Amino acid sequence: MDVSVFSADIRDHDCELMAASLSADCRLRLVGITHPRRRAQFILGRVLLRHALRGRFGAAADGWRLDASRGKPRLVGVDAPEISLSHARHLVVCATARFDIGLDVEECRTRDFVALAAQICPPLELARFLSLPIDERCVAFYRMWTLKEAIYKLHGGVVAPPEQIGLSSPEEAALRHVYFQPEAGFLGAVVACSSCPPRLILHPLMPTELGLKR
Repeated sequence: MDVSVFSADIRDHDCELMAASLSADCRLRLVGITHPRRRAQFILGRVLLRHALRGRFGAAADGWRLDASRGKPRLVGVDAPEISLSHARHLVVCATARFDIGLDVEECRTRDFVALAAQICPPLELARFLSLPIDERCVAFYRMWTLKEAIYKLHGGVVAPPEQIGLSSPEEAALRHVYFQPEAGFLGAVVACSSCPPRLILHPLMPTELGLKR
C-alpha cells in the first residue's frame, strides 16, 4: 500500500516560465488565476505532478490526461493511478498511488485554536480537543484539520465540507491515514480506503530536478 509523495518549493523556480510547458487545459485555467502565489502554486503543482508520474511510471505517464472538470483532479487514461495535490504557502505537494487517496498539507502557524476547533469539530471532538493542555493544541488542531481536508479530497468533494466531517463516524473511522512532515513548520496527512495505513515514500526535490531554477 505504497504512496509516493513529492514536494517542491515555489521559491526555487521561475514558475511563470514553467507555464509554457503546461497542457492547453491547464493554461486556460491559469488565465483565471491572478494572485501571484496562487499562480505559482498551480503551475508548480502541475509540473511536479508530471515529474512524479514520469519518475514512478515511466513513458506510460505521457498517455494520461489530467481532468479537473469535476473538482478533484483525476488522471484519465489506461491504467492511470490515483493522485492528490495540495499546497501551503511556498510548499507544493502531490501524491500518487494505485488506490484512492486524499492528501492535505498545512503550515502550522499560531492561531485562535479554540475558536477554529469550535467551527470544525462536532461536540465530542471539541470536548476532547479542549481537554488537551494548551501546548499540545497546535499539533492536535492541524492533525484534525489536515485529516478532515484529506478525507474531503479522498471523496472528491462530494461529501460534506471538511468542517462538517466527523472523524469518529463509522464511515470515516474505517479509513486509514498517516501523517508526515514535508518540512519544518508544516504538517501533512494522507488518507486511503485500505485495510492498513498507507506506507509513504517521500521524495523532497532538489531545485534543479524540475528545471527553470530562479
